[in-house]
Amino acid sequence: MFDLHLSGLLSGTLFRKVLSNEQITLFEYNFLTNQLVNNNIPFDTAFAAGTRKNPASMQLTVHINPTVTLVIVVALEPGSPVFSPSP
Repeated sequence: MFDLHLSGLLSGTLFRKVLSNEQITLFEYNFLTNQLVNNNIPFDTAFAAGTRKNPASMQLTVHINPTVTLVIVVALEPGSPVFSPSP
């Protein structure tokens, strides 16, 4: 059941927008996390406030299984976000 919900979310328009590194709004980010909660998919999130040098950004880590995580960095404003995905 978990895999079915996750594959449905990953194939959605908003997730494709995030994965193609397009800027999203805070409303869209909240919708995305609400979908993860509603589908009982574990995740972590972090926020970095915008500065004159870097835009406000969020990091979303979705836990697929104990050994696989999906890390997504989302800029909430134009520019290069503070977070960088782990190698």
